[in-house]
Amino acid sequence: MKNPVLLQNVRQTGPLGKMLDLSIANRLKKVDYVNLVDPFRFRYENDNAWRCEFWGKVVRSAILSWCGDPDPELRQIIKSTVDDMLSTQTPDGCISSYPAELQTGGWDVWGRKYVLLALIRYYNFIERDERIPAACSRLLSHLMTQLGPDAKDILDSGCHDGLASSSILDAVVETWRITNERKFLDFAQWIVSRGGSKKHNIFKAVLEGVPPYGIGNGKAYEMMSCFQGLAELYIEVGNPEYLEAVKAFYEAVRDREIFITGVGGSKDPVGEFWNDTALRQLETDCGGFGETCVTVTWLHYCECVLRLTGDPQVADELERSLYNGILGGVDLDGASWVHVNPTPLAGISCKQSAPDQIGKCFKKPFDNHDCCRAQGPEGLAMSFYTAAFAQDDTLIINFYEDAEIDFVSPGGQPGRIRISGGYPASANVRIDLQLEKTERFTLALRIPAWSGKKTAVYRNGLKRFSRRLFGDGGQYFRFSTEWRDGDSLVIRFDRNIRVLRNEDRAAVLCGPLVMVQDRRFGMPDSVLLDLDFELAEVPEKCLAGLMNQHGQYLIDYASAGKPFDPENTLCIWMKTK
Repeated sequence: MKNPVLLQNVRQTGPLGKMLDLSIANRLKKVDYVNLVDPFRFRYENDNAWRCEFWGKVVRSAILSWCGDPDPELRQIIKSTVDDMLSTQTPDGCISSYPAELQTGGWDVWGRKYVLLALIRYYNFIERDERIPAACSRLLSHLMTQLGPDAKDILDSGCHDGLASSSILDAVVETWRITNERKFLDFAQWIVSRGGSKKHNIFKAVLEGVPPYGIGNGKAYEMMSCFQGLAELYIEVGNPEYLEAVKAFYEAVRDREIFITGVGGSKDPVGEFWNDTALRQLETDCGGFGETCVTVTWLHYCECVLRLTGDPQVADELERSLYNGILGGVDLDGASWVHVNPTPLAGISCKQSAPDQIGKCFKKPFDNHDCCRAQGPEGLAMSFYTAAFAQDDTLIINFYEDAEIDFVSPGGQPGRIRISGGYPASANVRIDLQLEKTERFTLALRIPAWSGKKTAVYRNGLKRFSRRLFGDGGQYFRFSTEWRDGDSLVIRFDRNIRVLRNEDRAAVLCGPLVMVQDRRFGMPDSVLLDLDFELAEVPEKCLAGLMNQHGQYLIDYASAGKPFDPENTLCIWMKTK
């Protein structure tokens, strides 16, 4: 049997890739990492102000961003701060920002989770430093003296009735993977057996048809992290009920909670709870809409489900969130992020930086940090991380922005795929293959569900494959053939401008992009005189433009409302009467 395809590097240079570069330069390389470690060094956190989460989140974002753009200065920053964090571990194995008498309360377990995830990502992606498995083993072993079958119940620790602490499940599974210490796998299964919430067993509730807002206390981010951990545990133990719960939760969130821009969460002022938001996204009394942390966690969750199921329509969800919620949630310079995407969606709204938004509701955490500002770069980096997969003898292409993808073929030779064409601003994509010698393997191309009947694929400029071969929904179109150096494929997507209607409002989509009214090009929340839009000239720093016969102009949501300024308003669901 031949060896499988091995994916080596993905480097994106389109809008997501360029924004990742800006995020590294203007955000991740400018963080005071010593300050992030200080709460762990001095263990002074006694006010539950979330200092415990920032080091792990920011460093995790920095590591994944470095994988997408291997900047040597960023790598050194990461290495130095990991060394610094390891120096805070006490002889008993503890790494915590909380004093001993407050440990396992508040956000302590949540913060230790992010320390574990960052250290493990460092070990997996940056350097096989043997101090890391040892440190993670000691950290988790110490925590297991505080929480466990013979200690405090995990549901009696932390916030949100056990959801926050139970979300450490993912980090526990990852620790098992790098240490191979059976006690950690047993601990993971104990966490699942406790059910994640004092209210009920969340993993059973979803299988019983309880909607996301009714599971636990409805806290979106923490709950989704618990199910992500269940997905990782399924990979290790193969319990089919775990997989069914993972899939059922994905479908429920997709259908009931993710709204048109690919983000979710509402109810409270900063958009952090499930609330049947997809079904209520035109309402104006649902609190803030769309926490960036929820969006980033949704990307992670979709990535898990896509790898487990191979369903290309999950990649459609990833694309929707990346090109709208993520790219639309970061400012032009890559340094600032929104906490909530504009609220309301139906009416005039604006984009503002996360510390400004969160400061209206809660006290600002130290050094102008915010959970969404910490996690936003992680969302950008998820683009390259999910752009291509390798499976058996197949190289799977999920996303089409300009990129170079390096791989090793089943026959062991190096290859490169170059994607060009300016997607998503352009609907025409070219794929060029570099290969030393002819070899047979499979190339799978995602044909998005939004691409209309005129979709076509050409090989070497000759053979044409039409939409009738792709089916109605999102599909992978598979080429199993002999590939030669210089082979090319051209995909002509049908952007298929679509209008979604409500009683007196409408949303307009162009390919994967949500199109909106922006104050720079017209009055937001003015009545659309005509819903028959056509492609129009694209303004500078925008991805797409549409115009109707009355001269009403729409731009893509990713480019709207920037730079973040309360005066630069926009409208997503637009009036039709």
